[in-house]
Amino acid sequence: MLLRILLIAFVSGSVWGGPENLRSGQSASASVLQKRWLFVWRNLSDPKEVDRMIARFPQAAAAGYNGIVFSHDAATAKAAELNQAARKNGLNLIAIVMGGAKDRNYAEGVPVQDALFEVHDGRAVMVPDNSTQVANGDFELATGNHFNGWTMQDDESVISFADHEVAHNGKTSLRMEDIGKNQFQHCRLAQLIKLQPRRQYAISFWVKTDGLSPADAEVKVLKPDGNGSICFQTFHVDKTQGWKRYDLVFNSLENREARLYLGSWSGKRGRLWWDDLKVEEIGLVNVLRRPGCPIAVRGENGTTYEEGRDYLPILDPLLNPWNAYHEQPVIKLTATSRIQDGTKLRVSYYHSLVVYQDRVTSCLSEPKIFETWRQEVKRADELFHPSGFLMSHDELRVMNQCASCQNKKMTPGELLAWNVRQAAQIIRDVRPDAEIWVWSDMFDPMHNAVDHYYAANGSLAGSWKGLDKDVGIVNWHGELKGKNCKFFADLGLRQILSGYYDGDEDGNGIADWLHNTQGIPSIIGAMYTTWENRYGAMNRWGSKAWGKDAVQR
Repeated sequence: MLLRILLIAFVSGSVWGGPENLRSGQSASASVLQKRWLFVWRNLSDPKEVDRMIARFPQAAAAGYNGIVFSHDAATAKAAELNQAARKNGLNLIAIVMGGAKDRNYAEGVPVQDALFEVHDGRAVMVPDNSTQVANGDFELATGNHFNGWTMQDDESVISFADHEVAHNGKTSLRMEDIGKNQFQHCRLAQLIKLQPRRQYAISFWVKTDGLSPADAEVKVLKPDGNGSICFQTFHVDKTQGWKRYDLVFNSLENREARLYLGSWSGKRGRLWWDDLKVEEIGLVNVLRRPGCPIAVRGENGTTYEEGRDYLPILDPLLNPWNAYHEQPVIKLTATSRIQDGTKLRVSYYHSLVVYQDRVTSCLSEPKIFETWRQEVKRADELFHPSGFLMSHDELRVMNQCASCQNKKMTPGELLAWNVRQAAQIIRDVRPDAEIWVWSDMFDPMHNAVDHYYAANGSLAGSWKGLDKDVGIVNWHGELKGKNCKFFADLGLRQILSGYYDGDEDGNGIADWLHNTQGIPSIIGAMYTTWENRYGAMNRWGSKAWGKDAVQR
C-alpha cells in the first residue's frame, strides 16, 4: 500500500482553486466535499499509461470528480495533452512527489558491526565467526511425525507430518495439510536460534504446494519473547507450485537470539511442504555507499585499513535493494596493500532492508534526497503546474538507522517531523500558491506513529509536530471509519478521506466513514484510491461519497 487516490468534491468556486480552499477555515459541516479526487497509480513514464489515464477523464468528470492525483514522472511528451484534457474536463491536477530516491544507495541503511572476513589470494571473504545452527533444518530426523530439534510443532499427525515420499533433498520433508483442522487455523514449527548482534543474515528454504488455500506460507524471525519481529521480509507462494527456493535477508539488530518460525497462520485447505531450511550469516549483500553509510575495515590487531590504498572500493555490483539476496561481494586488495594473506579483518558497513516482499524506505536525512525532491517538484510544476502536491511520506518502515540519521540525535518521530518540514518548504519555495498534502499514517498515533514500528530505531511519537496548518492530510485508515479524524481536526488540519482501496465496491464503506465524521470540522474531500487499477466502482463509490445524500455536510 503506498500511493492512494483521492476522490474529492467541490460545489462552488473555481475548479482550479488554489490553497485558499485549504486555508479558508471553512468546516465540512458548513460546506460540501470541495475535493473529489481520483487516484492513479501506474507507471506514467509510459506514454500509453498516460493515454489510458486521459481516456478516463470524461467518465470521472461526469461522476463528479474534480481532481486527478498522479505521479510527477508522467511522460514529458504527454504533458501538453494531459493539461489540455484536464482543463477540458474541469479536473485539477495533483502531483505525487517525494517518493523513494532514484539512486539505490540512498535507501536507509542498517548497520553491520565487525563482521569477520579472512584474506586469501588477494581477496577477503566473509566467514561466520559464530555460526548460526538450525537444528534439523533438512527435516530428516523425525520420530513418527514429530521433528526432532524443533521445540514447538502444531498438531503433529493431524496437520503436520513427516513425509517420506515427497522431498526436495534427502528422504524426508515437512508436510502441512488441511490446516483448517486446527482450531486457530495455525500450523507452525519453531525453535530458538543464536545470533550475533548487528549482523546480516540470510534464510534459505524450499517450498512446494498443492491446492493451498489461502496461499499464505510464511517464515518469521521473532524476538525471543515473541514480542516483535527481527525479520520483516515475506515471500509469495502459488496455490499449486513445484519445489521453489526462497531467500530472505534480515539484520539481527541488537539481538543475540531469536525464535525462528515457519508455517501458516490462517490456513484452511491443501498441502504445503518445506525442506532444506538454513540460516547463515552473510556479508556485503546490498552494501550501501553514500556519506551517511560509511565503511570501516580494520585488522583484529586494531590496524585501520584505507579504501583505495589497502583495498579497492567496496561495492556490490548487483546492488538492488528490492532483491534481498544474491551472490555475496568480496573485498579485493590493491597491489600495494598492507594486508597480508591470512589476515582476519573486521568490517563494518550498512545494507538496505526489505519489508514485506518489496518495500524499501529511503533515508530521511541525506542532503541529496532533498535535492532530488526539489527537482521533482520543479519538473512537475514546469510540465503540469498542478494545483497541489501530495508528499509520499507513508509506510516508512526502516528509519533512524544510518550514520546520517543517527548523527542528528533525534527519535524517529522527531526526525520525520524535521524531514516533512523540509519537504513542505521545498514545495513552498517552488510554488507558494500550491496546496500541500501528505498521507496520514506516519503522523497518526492510531496508525503508524507508534513505538516499535518495524525497523524504526526508536519511537515515532510526535511526528505530527512537523505538520504546519497549511499541510492537508490524506487520511487512508479506512478500518477506523473516521475514529482518527478528530485527532487531525484538533491539530487544525484539513482532511481528505482516501477510500475504496480495491474493496469498497458498493461505496458503503465511504458512506459509513462520512456518517461517522459528521460534526468533525475540516473534512473537505474524498478520494477514490485504487492500487490495482480497478475503476469499475468509481461511479457507485462517488455517488455514495458526494451524491445528493452526502455532498451537503
